[in-house]
Amino acid sequence: MGMNIKSEKAQRLARQLAQETGQSMTAAVEQALEAELRRLHRERDVAERKRKIRQLVESFGPVPEGVTSDHSDLYDEWGLPN
Repeated sequence: MGMNIKSEKAQRLARQLAQETGQSMTAAVEQALEAELRRLHRERDVAERKRKIRQLVESFGPVPEGVTSDHSDLYDEWGLPN
């Protein structure tokens, strides 16, 4: 199956990538396209994980009044347990 790329810039970049990697232009373009697709999928996966975490945190509701993360009463001035 053939592919006709009419962009001079795309051809120049493909040639440059092929020369710098020692691959054929076809192999260099295939590898570059696969790498870009992996990057896009990774970004989508990260965005989806962030969305799920945000959704989970929001499901906890507001922090009850009087609850604090201050645990200074449990440790001495050197950070050791009382």
